[in-house]
Amino acid sequence: MASTELTIPGETVDQSAIDVVTKWIDEIQLAERELQPWWKAGDIIVRRYKNENRNRDGGRLSVNANRRRFAVLWSNVQTLQPAIYAKQPKPMVDRRYRDEDPVGKVASDVLERALGFSLDQYDFDGRLKLCVLDYLLPGRGQVWVRYIPHMKTLNAEQDPELGEGEEDADTTEVGEVEGKGPDDSAMHEGMEGEPQEEVVYEEVQCDHVAWKDFLTNPSREWAEVRWVARRVYMTKQELTERFGAKKAKLVPITSTSTGLLTGADAAPDAQRQANQTGEVYEIWDKPSKTAFWVCKGVTSGVLDEREDPLNLREFFPCPSPLNATTANDSTIPVADYVQYQDQAEELDDLTGRIGKLQEALRMVGVYAGEANRELQLVFSPGNENKLIPIDTFDLWKEKGGVKGLIEWVPVDMVIQVLKGCFETRAQILNDIYQITGLSDIIRGESNPNETATAQRLKGQWGSLRVRDRQRELQRFARDAIRLKAEIIAEQFSIETLKVMTNVKLLTQAEKQQIEQIMPMIEQAKAQQLPIPPGIEPPPEMLELMKQPTWEEVQSLLKNDALRSFRIDVETDSTVEPDENAAKAAFTEFTGAVVGLMTAAAGIVPTAPYTAPLFAEILKQGARTFNVSRQMEDVIDKVFETAEQQPPAQPSGPPPKDDTAIQVEQMKGQTAQMQAQIEMQRTQMEGQLGAAELQLKGQELQVKAAALARDPTPQGSA
Repeated sequence: MASTELTIPGETVDQSAIDVVTKWIDEIQLAERELQPWWKAGDIIVRRYKNENRNRDGGRLSVNANRRRFAVLWSNVQTLQPAIYAKQPKPMVDRRYRDEDPVGKVASDVLERALGFSLDQYDFDGRLKLCVLDYLLPGRGQVWVRYIPHMKTLNAEQDPELGEGEEDADTTEVGEVEGKGPDDSAMHEGMEGEPQEEVVYEEVQCDHVAWKDFLTNPSREWAEVRWVARRVYMTKQELTERFGAKKAKLVPITSTSTGLLTGADAAPDAQRQANQTGEVYEIWDKPSKTAFWVCKGVTSGVLDEREDPLNLREFFPCPSPLNATTANDSTIPVADYVQYQDQAEELDDLTGRIGKLQEALRMVGVYAGEANRELQLVFSPGNENKLIPIDTFDLWKEKGGVKGLIEWVPVDMVIQVLKGCFETRAQILNDIYQITGLSDIIRGESNPNETATAQRLKGQWGSLRVRDRQRELQRFARDAIRLKAEIIAEQFSIETLKVMTNVKLLTQAEKQQIEQIMPMIEQAKAQQLPIPPGIEPPPEMLELMKQPTWEEVQSLLKNDALRSFRIDVETDSTVEPDENAAKAAFTEFTGAVVGLMTAAAGIVPTAPYTAPLFAEILKQGARTFNVSRQMEDVIDKVFETAEQQPPAQPSGPPPKDDTAIQVEQMKGQTAQMQAQIEMQRTQMEGQLGAAELQLKGQELQVKAAALARDPTPQGSA
């Protein structure tokens, strides 16, 4: 896009500059025409919330506003505001997949610390509260993220070789600069005599954008938004510092009503000048990836123009707005009050009527004029417990006494009407609660006759619509914090991150220097040579050698693809937690941890290889409670130490192997069986021998008997 310069009186007209500013003024006016009905409705709602029909004199009704109102809008907003937002969100940055990624782990820690400091330092909580109030009243809340580098202008003649504390006296520090700060000094490189700038510190802030100051092109959904803009009111000094004296003179200055009085109460000149501001529109055009600064009263060109000032992934420096009710045909929200405005006006009518009826609740009566003196004595103050003499008592008695003399106005009819008004108002209030989703449980009211289960069910169903609001606010806070995280990752220097986070890491040069020194130190120790003092790195630096360098962390943070793939930015809940439920859950978790550690103490010493398993189980349970990475590091260190320990040896003699015992037992049983078989064989052999001897004896007996009968041997001649 061609450069556009503002036309200063006496200079040549730049038609391209006029065309650009004319286009954006037309876009702004079209957007404002679309928003006019919503702005008018929003003004009415804000006045109703502030109850501006009361004057400043003690809160009494003003003369022109003698109507009483029921503060149902204020009550509903005060009920919903703490229900959907109770505390500042805490940034949670972690590895997306929780795998072993040392660089991603350290980068997540650096980014989380930087975000936490940024949120606390620049009152992010206050900005969100303003957004919530805009969300609950007109129906839209928005923030705008800004990158603010603090620059230091260096004298062009300064010697770059000067050491620390020796820089030229002409070095000055300038104020806040919009856009990319560090890159603006690049144009001065190589130009002789031109001053150079360097960044000395960096900030990222969230500005609250008032509901009337945020503009977009007419669209049906956020995806169709081509450009976003915000209206900024800048004083003469701010205009001069931001755009230069020549351009600042062209911006029309108007006085705001705040603090400006007339007559004796008129503000001093200094205060009037402080309230004089110029109206500037900051426009971010997504198709051209360019930001413009435009003033309606300056038609000769834009005040400033910068291409992609922050290099954001979605380009816009603001999240999708925190919108109330929207349909598919427009992104312009509808305020919640509009949905029950008729019922609220009915409440006002009934409240005014009740006030009039209450004024009629008086003891008023009429009496005959001739009894004036005696009746006045009866009702005069100070006549309590006294008897009053009446000369015409007989005449009074004939007329029925005091009751007969006085006719009272019938206030019982007024009381009956009042009861009907109160009952009707209660029904209208119930209708409003049904419309808005404010159940009796949310308001802290309950029926004592209901069971705990019934009240719990009512609470769950009554909070369904509130939970949608809570989730929407959490989404809005998360998107705003992600924008801050993206700016920190893209723009912040290593020096700023060091100061902001206090993370101890080495630079690449420091690590290389130590790597070069350590071999010489080891060689000197091996040869028992003295090491010069100050040469050996301290132990903490040697410990940091295991960690990634600052350059590696910054490289990951500045790489859009790697950062989105490996780092996830979330927030914890912005809603006040249930303390009893949290305590019960933590107590249960603590008991589980004790049981797990007891089991690990009995298993890990004898089986160190199981330590990673126990460590992962414990970390998974701890992550449920959003513990810090420091606790994860402690868990890893404990189980790594246990894993490195040698297996524990049990005391006493080593137990015998069961298999060997069984073999020995089988051997004994075999030997016993063999002995029994041998014994049985011996017995059988003995029995066989005895039988053989017996047979031989019987044979001898037979032979002896035969010889006795026939002494001549058989077969002899």
